[in-house]
Amino acid sequence: MPLKRLAAIDVGSNTVRLLLAEQSETGQLRPLRRERIISRLGGKYTKDTGLDSKAMERTIEALKNFQNILAKENDIQIIAAGTGVMRQAPNREEFRNKVYRETGINLRILTGEEEAALMLKGILWGWKEEKVQQCLFVDIGGWSTEIVWVQHQLPRHTQSVDLGAVALCEKFLLNDPPRKREEMRLNNYIKKILTKVRAGFISCGLPTASSLSTLIGTAGTITTLAAIDQKLANYEPQKINNYSLQLEQIKKIYADLVFLPSKERLKIPGLEKGREDLIIAGTAILINLMEIFCIPRLIIVDSGLLEGILLSEISPRPSITIKFGP
Repeated sequence: MPLKRLAAIDVGSNTVRLLLAEQSETGQLRPLRRERIISRLGGKYTKDTGLDSKAMERTIEALKNFQNILAKENDIQIIAAGTGVMRQAPNREEFRNKVYRETGINLRILTGEEEAALMLKGILWGWKEEKVQQCLFVDIGGWSTEIVWVQHQLPRHTQSVDLGAVALCEKFLLNDPPRKREEMRLNNYIKKILTKVRAGFISCGLPTASSLSTLIGTAGTITTLAAIDQKLANYEPQKINNYSLQLEQIKKIYADLVFLPSKERLKIPGLEKGREDLIIAGTAILINLMEIFCIPRLIIVDSGLLEGILLSEISPRPSITIKFGP
């Protein structure tokens, strides 16, 4: 009997990602193929008009590319999720319908809480540590940042924060390279929001003199920082997964990047084309998060939402599982 094959698609605010996997005979997830295309769905977004028409077309073309890959598979289950900017877009249903008409892919828009829970499930699958006593998990996306506090193996508090690399880049960093006052406004804005976020976590029981010595992070900004620190000419997941960075190392990378023009940043090994402008805002979110929560160390995990989506289908765990509806 052939093994069951599944595919997860994440339509994010910057990147569209695909994970093709199979369910082994023992019920375990076995990844087979990964693809990603930067389409910047959140590019030129406005509250009044929503998703930009060209951004939608770029994203649909990426999904057509994925559909061509999946068309070669027999009897495959496809689970597609929209995140970040799609939660806010007034024209999200128009986009969902257009995606379905042109690709046959049925997108479900995740809430921030659903995205955070699935992200956590995927990270725990890829992280070497089997037991989580107390830790903070983060996924910095293009339009939002998901934060989960885990204590004694269980998520204690989850929050989806309206801070994302695409949104902040287009709001604050209007020059290339950004001017000093733009960088200051960006960081002050992030600090103000994350200070309130930390207060919310403290009200839910997070110790004020926190014992959170490590942050566990995933997604494009964070994995890119690991690639830059290792000077990787090509992305190598085995070198990214469980890689560790100290806050001071991240600050140095940020300082090296922030005053370079985007074309010069692209010459730095490890920085993927399409992230050369976003890396500044994404790294600013990370640095401020670590400073405000007093966390000196970051561990990077190269799994997250996509794996969580598939794991929720094949091996549910009630404490952190969000099941997809019809």
